[in-house]
Amino acid sequence: MVETENQVEAHLASHMTHLPANDLASRAIVAQMKTDEVAHARMAQKSGAVELPEPVKRMMGAAAKVMTTVAHHV
Repeated sequence: MVETENQVEAHLASHMTHLPANDLASRAIVAQMKTDEVAHARMAQKSGAVELPEPVKRMMGAAAKVMTTVAHHV
């Protein structure tokens, strides 16, 4: 759970770099989503979530990259 939230937060951070500076509404939405993901990760940690091994984190990141690439082209 924690790693999923961390990877979603990183994905949202990359979206922020692509949003126009004057698109304040979209920036506010994405910023709130990032805040929510951080809170979800902290909640999972407090509930006893354990750190995943690095290879698992990398596999999750690779799978996410495949999904976002496919979604972009569909």
